Amino acid sequence: MTAGGVRPDGPRRRGPRPRHTHVQVVEAAVAIAAEQGLDAVTIRSVAARLGAGAMSLYSYVPDKQALIYDMVEQVSAELVLPPEATGDWRADLRLVAGRQRALLHRHPWLISAMSHRQPLGPATLAYLEFTLAALEPTGLDAGTRLEAVGLLNGFVINLVRAELADRDAPARPEAAAASQARLVELLATGRYPRFAAAIAAGGPPAIDLSANFERLVDRVLDGLIGRP
Repeated sequence: MTAGGVRPDGPRRRGPRPRHTHVQVVEAAVAIAAEQGLDAVTIRSVAARLGAGAMSLYSYVPDKQALIYDMVEQVSAELVLPPEATGDWRADLRLVAGRQRALLHRHPWLISAMSHRQPLGPATLAYLEFTLAALEPTGLDAGTRLEAVGLLNGFVINLVRAELADRDAPARPEAAAASQARLVELLATGRYPRFAAAIAAGGPPAIDLSANFERLVDRVLDGLIGRP
């Protein structure tokens, strides 16, 4: 003991020892989102999963939105990137886009959870640091590079949203046939010559997003950065 009755290793903890860690709380929320979707994540549902009282969780997170931010940050740490950019900005960003797409397929709830207001934690900052470094050879200023990263990020999110919609509600053959017949009728009116010409030139009315992912990423990069 030291003067004043304080132990050398610091003051005694007052109150009961916490039953769970912050990481365990976030992991429980992620598990609920994986099983039931993001809407099922509430302070009460997470507490129930942990076998704790709902009020006790407020010592870990102040509200549901803060919990969602923490969920996004924790899962984003799964997006493993190389320690350094290669110098080939296009190859580096293709890699980033592909791994981000895989992450969103593993955690579909992320699409609804991600926000431009997301606090910048270690995982988010590591992603931004790598992508900004990857774009340095383009000669763009830092602000323009950051914009490009955000737009590419949005493209991948929207593409995966469409892929998941196709997976969860695939088009019925009869509905697809009816839609195709209706398109033929509309193009036959002659009111849409440019679209008709595009179809005649080989442009499909519906793009297979999964099969054309890398090509579509390249088209986006051409627009954002410009061709080399």
